[in-house]
Amino acid sequence: MNITTLHNNSYSYLRQTNEIVQGVVDDSRYVWTFTSPSDFSSMSEVYMFIIAITEQCNLRCNYCCYSGEYEGNHSHNSRTLCEGDIQAIYDFIAKTAKTKPIRISFYGGEPLVNYPLVQYAIQAGQQRWEDDVTFSVSTNGTLLTEERIDWLVNNGVELAISIDGTQPFHDAHRVDAKGNGSYTKVRNVLAYLHSNTFHQYPKVVLMMTLPSVSMLIPIAQAWHKDEVLQHYAPTHISGLTPNFSQGVEKEEWEALKTQYIQLLDTYEQHPEWSVLQTFFDEIVSYWKNRPVFEVSESTPLSTCMPVNTKLYIDANLQLAVCEKFNDRFRIGSINDGIYWQKANEMTKEYYRKRKNRCTYCPAVRMCNMCLTSIAYTDDQWDTLCHNERLYHKLHMFLFCEMAERSMLTKPSVPTLHSEHCILNEIEENDISALRTIFSDADTQRYLPYLCDIAQTNEGIKQILKSFRTYLSKNEGILWGIRKHDTLIGFVATMDLSTNPTIFFAMHPKYRNQGYMQESVRLATQYICDAKLTNELHTEVNVNNIASQKVLERCGCKVKEEQTLSLLYFYQNNNTELHTS
Repeated sequence: MNITTLHNNSYSYLRQTNEIVQGVVDDSRYVWTFTSPSDFSSMSEVYMFIIAITEQCNLRCNYCCYSGEYEGNHSHNSRTLCEGDIQAIYDFIAKTAKTKPIRISFYGGEPLVNYPLVQYAIQAGQQRWEDDVTFSVSTNGTLLTEERIDWLVNNGVELAISIDGTQPFHDAHRVDAKGNGSYTKVRNVLAYLHSNTFHQYPKVVLMMTLPSVSMLIPIAQAWHKDEVLQHYAPTHISGLTPNFSQGVEKEEWEALKTQYIQLLDTYEQHPEWSVLQTFFDEIVSYWKNRPVFEVSESTPLSTCMPVNTKLYIDANLQLAVCEKFNDRFRIGSINDGIYWQKANEMTKEYYRKRKNRCTYCPAVRMCNMCLTSIAYTDDQWDTLCHNERLYHKLHMFLFCEMAERSMLTKPSVPTLHSEHCILNEIEENDISALRTIFSDADTQRYLPYLCDIAQTNEGIKQILKSFRTYLSKNEGILWGIRKHDTLIGFVATMDLSTNPTIFFAMHPKYRNQGYMQESVRLATQYICDAKLTNELHTEVNVNNIASQKVLERCGCKVKEEQTLSLLYFYQNNNTELHTS
């Protein structure tokens, strides 16, 4: 696989090692040899369970896979679970889950059509597994009232909300049965979440469906200007599921490349547009993080079973590997367990379809043709394989083009030096140290919402991702506090243009030694010197005497005394702000 950038530089992808090298190298003769799948009778990695609470939905999105337009999928109907079903599902989960914490995600339809059952399921799960379970809800957002948001947030539930851009773009597809758009309701939900508490921000996941890439630039521009959406970034942007009943065209390289060059040029001019940032981050993610090593003579064809980490439970209590499978491919039931013969037959069918087709393919290592593709005919595979190879070539082109334009380097956390500490970026290899800080009793007492998010490694990663978004928008910075090379705490600022806030935590071993005072003073000084804000606020528990002393010694003053907390305020005399 070879590409040439706009600067006329050629690069080649070597499938055997996963390397990109300069120049034109022909490795088209390299032949993949695939290991046939072995029989299995267990799934030792499963920890996530997606539960379809109901097949009802209050919307009729015109691209929905349950619209009746997709062969093999049910249409929206009144089928729903009951409390007894939840208990039966939880009995199955207790027997099946091999690792903890367990993750339970509520799906639909629209799960909040049966909100009382969602509440019941969360409470029953908390009672059964206590701290060894986390919950999320995939929702269109229209049934989230303030009362429901408060309850879900206070119970640590992640909200995965669908939004396709600002009103013209969202309401073109996400409508109710009468054709009315749903954007205003979703935007109001996001406004309430943002204005009422920053603590739950990392618990909000925004899912965008993009029917046409041609709409991406106007969507990104409008999103950036919207007073509510500008505080969020889409977490994931996906295209439509291929629907062969309506026709799937083979893409053309030159047309595709021209379209994406225009997108890349716009992103280069507007790196602060979060929609484009998410879009291109997802495109180059594989290429940036790909493992470089030489494969052995025979390699397994990547597929989920038996190393899948999740199972899907539909409203009929039937089991699937995930929610993407259509209704024809169930591998068991709650009552009977997994039909191992059926599961093995599916993986073998997948192997049979791919072993010859993929022999010379350059995209084997990054291919997205997962187990769900066994539903397709040979002709449909031809179309999908063509497009898959083309898109991976395109993504390699964009990766190399972005590298040449120095677009792969993200804004970095400024490194600050005090007398005894260094403040710098927190990396993913710091997660273990962060877990120790977040599990401390005092940290949990004084930063309860943040600690709730940080119960798992995935939660901490989401916090780090959120602060990368803040950093890219000049809206906040998360610093790690280090003693030599050891992470001993953190100090963070956020919402600098609207409600500038500072908060911090220290490993108990390093408290009361002056490290936090040094760090808070340094961070405050940097934020003000960089003209990101003139003021900072923070709320401190009345019993948190140590933090009160830190703030007062750093020049913060009590602005308001409340029954359980003190509101501190820091004012900088320099009023000229950085507005880029």
